Amino acid sequence: MQDFYNRILIFNSAFPGDIVLTTPLIRAVYERFPGAYLAVCTTPAGARLLAGLSYLDQLIVYDKHGGQRGPFGMLQTALRIRREQFDLVISAHRSARSALLLKMAGIPVRVGFEQSAWSSLYSVRVPRKLEFHETVRNLSLLTPFGVNPAKVSTRPVLPVTGEEASHVFGQLGAGLPRGSGPLVVVSPGSVWGTKRWIAERFSQLINLLVQRYQARVILVGSPLDREQADCVLAACKSRLLDLVGLTDLRELSALVRKADLLVTGDSAPMHIAWAFDVPTVAIFGSTTPELGFAPLSDFCRVVEVKGLECRPCSDHGPQRCPLGHFNCMQGVTVDMVMASCREMLELDRDKRTSGAQTA
Repeated sequence: MQDFYNRILIFNSAFPGDIVLTTPLIRAVYERFPGAYLAVCTTPAGARLLAGLSYLDQLIVYDKHGGQRGPFGMLQTALRIRREQFDLVISAHRSARSALLLKMAGIPVRVGFEQSAWSSLYSVRVPRKLEFHETVRNLSLLTPFGVNPAKVSTRPVLPVTGEEASHVFGQLGAGLPRGSGPLVVVSPGSVWGTKRWIAERFSQLINLLVQRYQARVILVGSPLDREQADCVLAACKSRLLDLVGLTDLRELSALVRKADLLVTGDSAPMHIAWAFDVPTVAIFGSTTPELGFAPLSDFCRVVEVKGLECRPCSDHGPQRCPLGHFNCMQGVTVDMVMASCREMLELDRDKRTSGAQTA
C-alpha cells in the first residue's frame, strides 16, 4: 500500500452507537495520514453526532431510510461520492449495500472486512476478529497501512464541548428537581426488546437513587422509547425530568456529558458516556460484553446474569426471548444495579480525566 492518499473517505451508515465506536478509527486515520482531506459518510443521526469534529473536513449524509431510500437513493449517493474523487475509502459497515455503493462510487482503493457481505467488491479485505473489541476491529482496517491497533487509543471522541453541554443543559434542564444531589441520566429504552431491563425495576432504582442520594434524575430516549418510558413513569414515585423523545443525539450527548451517572442498557448512550468518562452502569440482557461492545472504561460497570447458556442469543438481541423465560433480564435485580450505581457515584471525580475527549 502507498504511504499517502490525498482524499480519504470513512464510511459507516450503521446505528448511532456504531458511529460512536467508529470515532477512534477516524482519529487514527487523521494521525496516519496527516494533511489528507478526510471525510465521513454516515446517516443523518451520525452526521449530527460528528458535526464539528476537528479531524474532519467534510460530512456526507446518506439518508438510507429517508430521502436516499432504495436503489435510486443509493445510486444518487454513489454519484455524489464519485464527484468528490476520493482515492481511498475505509468501510466499517458490513452490508452488501455499502460494498456496492462504494464500488459504484469508483474509489480506487476500497478497504473493508473479509466478513462483509459482498466483500469481493472491496479491493483490500481485512479479517474482523470476533475476540477483539469493536473499536479494535475497526482500527484493524488500518493494518494494511502499517498501523498496529494495539498501540492506538480505543476511546471514542465526540465534539460536544463543556460549553455546549452547559448551554444544552441550561435550555432543557429547567424542569429538573432542585437540589445538590448527583445528576443521574437514565436511558431505559432500546430498539431491541431483549436489551430493555424491566420497566418497574427502573422505577424502583430511581426511587432508591432519589431517597439515598437526593439524585436529580433525567429520563432520556428516542420517540420509539415512549412506551417503555411511560411504564417507568407509571411506577415511579419520585419526581424526575422526562425528556424522552425531546432530544436528538447531539443534545443527548450534551446531557450525558453533564451527568454524574448514566444508567442504561447496551445502547448508544453507553458509548457516548465512555467518550466523556461519565460513570456508567450498563445493564446487559440478551447480549454480552464478550461480543465486543461494552466500554473499555474504568468508569463503567456491566450488570448481567452470568452463566446462562442461552446468552448471547444474537448479536443485537431479538425483540422477545426465544425461549420465553427472559431469564437474562429477570435475573438482574434492583439490588444488583444499585450496588453498581453506589460504586460509580462514590468515585472521586478528580480521578477522572478532565472531562472528556473532544475534538
